[in-house]
Amino acid sequence: MIMEGEATATKEIDGTQKEVMQYTTGDYFGERALLKNEPRAASVTAKTQCKVMQLDRKSFTRMLGPIDEILMRNMENYKTFVE
Repeated sequence: MIMEGEATATKEIDGTQKEVMQYTTGDYFGERALLKNEPRAASVTAKTQCKVMQLDRKSFTRMLGPIDEILMRNMENYKTFVE
């Protein structure tokens, strides 16, 4: 989760790195990898000085487990950026 700052996500598409998402304070990323236990789908790079919060998989599951169904439902939003 980005506590302060701005970042951008890029992914290789057709052999070229393309920006697929922009993040700002309050946004989060990496939940897909945690939910599906798979490698990250994109690279996130800070655009400005950032302060971030991180969770390992065990903490993510323990703290956010009750909302995992909501996050899984949002997986549909990622299809545009994956594969």
